Amino acid sequence: WSATKLNVLSEKYNLPIRSIHQPIWSGLEWHFDEGIADFAKSLGTTTIVYHPLPSLSFQDKKMQRYLEKIALLQEKKGITVCLENMAQKHTIKFLNYLFPLHSTTTDMNELFAVAKQYNFKVTLDTDHLQNIAPHKEPWFKKNIDRIGNIHLSSFHKEQEHMPLYMGDFQGKEFMQALSEMDYKGLITMEIYYPGVVSVFPYDFNAIKKSVDFLKEN
Repeated sequence: WSATKLNVLSEKYNLPIRSIHQPIWSGLEWHFDEGIADFAKSLGTTTIVYHPLPSLSFQDKKMQRYLEKIALLQEKKGITVCLENMAQKHTIKFLNYLFPLHSTTTDMNELFAVAKQYNFKVTLDTDHLQNIAPHKEPWFKKNIDRIGNIHLSSFHKEQEHMPLYMGDFQGKEFMQALSEMDYKGLITMEIYYPGVVSVFPYDFNAIKKSVDFLKEN
């Protein structure tokens, strides 16, 4: 949580910080953290990924109050909110009992309607979507200008957030579609390999190989 240390690393490795993610306590509405906007700006970005509240529908009054607070923060602080589509289930299984996910937060048509209502952008998480070819869906091209960030990874029924050269996701075809549609937003490699929780060192080479895999197209 040290902006100074993060900026030192960013400059040292020539890796600009393009977006940040809301804290877990904000995403579960334990504490609505307005300071996250200033923190993002201190890192050189105004793009923040937000989740819907996990167990509520978009029609729930509590959800609407939560989204209204985010919209006011966006206007007040001059940030760009990217509302992320949720998965059917949490990767960490016991969270499904504590914070079950509501089906409306996985519905892309509903998500885009809500994003338009509150003047948000959308973060499209390909793993959460579990669709091998989202670029072929009617809602995709229709809403391409509202997508501000893509959390990109592959998957199959036994593994999530996989490198792009593995699994079922049509990575090369997806990237080609983005090029043809002149996509201007961010792409975030959200690859946890071999898993979200692991005793093995994080395999950064999996991200590099995923980038190389896409560049081969």
